[in-house]
Amino acid sequence: MLKDAYQKIKKILWAAFLVSLPVTNFPYFPTALGGSKVSVRPLLLYPLLILVLIILPGLWKRKLPRTLLPFLVFIIVVLISTFLPFLNGATSEISELTITSRAIRTLVTLILGAAIYLVVSIMPTTEEDLNFTLKWFYIGLIIALVWGTLQLIYVLDLIPLWWRYMKKVQQYISVTRGYPSRIQGLTQEPSWFADQLAALYLPWIYSAAIMGKTVFKRINKWLTVETILLVWLIVILTFTFSRSGYVTAVVVIGVGVFFWLRKMHQQKDVQQKGFLSKTLQKFLLLPGYLRFLLSSVVLVAILGVALYVAGKQSEYISRMWIYWLDYSTEFEVAYGVKSIVGFGPRFIYWETAYRIFTEHPFLGVGLGNYTFYFQDLLPATQLGKIPELLKVIVPDRSSIITAKNYFARLLAETGLVGTAAFISFLFALLVKSFHSWLSKDKELKFWGAGAILGLIAFLVNSFSYDSFAIPNPWVLFGLITASYHCFTSPETQNKETIN
Repeated sequence: MLKDAYQKIKKILWAAFLVSLPVTNFPYFPTALGGSKVSVRPLLLYPLLILVLIILPGLWKRKLPRTLLPFLVFIIVVLISTFLPFLNGATSEISELTITSRAIRTLVTLILGAAIYLVVSIMPTTEEDLNFTLKWFYIGLIIALVWGTLQLIYVLDLIPLWWRYMKKVQQYISVTRGYPSRIQGLTQEPSWFADQLAALYLPWIYSAAIMGKTVFKRINKWLTVETILLVWLIVILTFTFSRSGYVTAVVVIGVGVFFWLRKMHQQKDVQQKGFLSKTLQKFLLLPGYLRFLLSSVVLVAILGVALYVAGKQSEYISRMWIYWLDYSTEFEVAYGVKSIVGFGPRFIYWETAYRIFTEHPFLGVGLGNYTFYFQDLLPATQLGKIPELLKVIVPDRSSIITAKNYFARLLAETGLVGTAAFISFLFALLVKSFHSWLSKDKELKFWGAGAILGLIAFLVNSFSYDSFAIPNPWVLFGLITASYHCFTSPETQNKETIN
């Protein structure tokens, strides 16, 4: 009786964790974890804390996935690099910030990310658990897309005063009330929502549509809930008007074409009926280079139309190509693409991170300490033309500055050793992902396809953020670890399930 109740509680908490994923900036956050002082406030923290308390007592009795070992090495290296400044007697020149406060804050975010990865890695223990996980993962996406669709109404100005009503409700979901010209979903800002859709959900939804995988009741032979979600996701993503989201989605969809072509090639000898099926058969009879060329042209055409429509709606997006259409624009040739897409400051952040790394190459300056070295190692540049940089260093130096790039931050703050440890962890995940993709098991192949696309999405998306607290990559890493462990470890067949 107690055992059944225990399993049911775990099941409810796990579903709550997955459904709450889209809410990343919940206004009501524990003071002990930063409260209103932190920007990343995932709602999943509440079910996560209870799940950790449930899991930890019996953790040492379980056979854990081997991928946790390289991750543990990374954590150890980060701890060493973070505590070294204290041993060396380093102090902060910024009165409003101290090395101790930055170390505590950044370590808390890393612990949060590690807890997310751990829970996602070990909660599913069977194929049935994985399907349960996917179902509630998708339900969380559906909730986010429904909310995004409601926001689309005011973006397109379909109902007068709808924006005023929605922003009143939004204040109970995120720390910002939204933007009348862009969709922000259940997150803090449109770019966060776009990254969430493109880097977290798109790889799995896209893989499911390509592989014909569904965890819901199939609508018909060809149409699934996942296929509908894929189209819906792309529509909502378009109206976030996020450059990083667009780039990530383009890369994921482009790479996914190869998975689709492989699947179609394997089925080309099967006789199909209907105009679409016959057309696909004729397409598959073409030489490989022609199939690739035609697929690329169609993909570029579709994405081009989407970007054109987005640009017509948003001056923010149209800046990306206005430079090439009008050389009389105010942007100078010397700043090139960096300026016209707003990436100028990012290159400064990245170069500064590299300069910090060259001065502290082995273990870096410690987690969170990029801020303290930024102004001294800032490369020579005309700050008058980059207002964003002026804002963070003038008139005082109390602002927290970050590298705006996952790997640039790792290099600067954990050095070559920490970065190498993290890359080793990613490489272990990549090896398992390819092993799954090359499997003859259809289910495992799906997980491999989603894992590869997810890792590619992470690598692309890592150019736009550097926070360890954002759940997206940790959930991805956890799903890769859990799926491989479930299908390849005989021990998991005798374990209790969360169902």
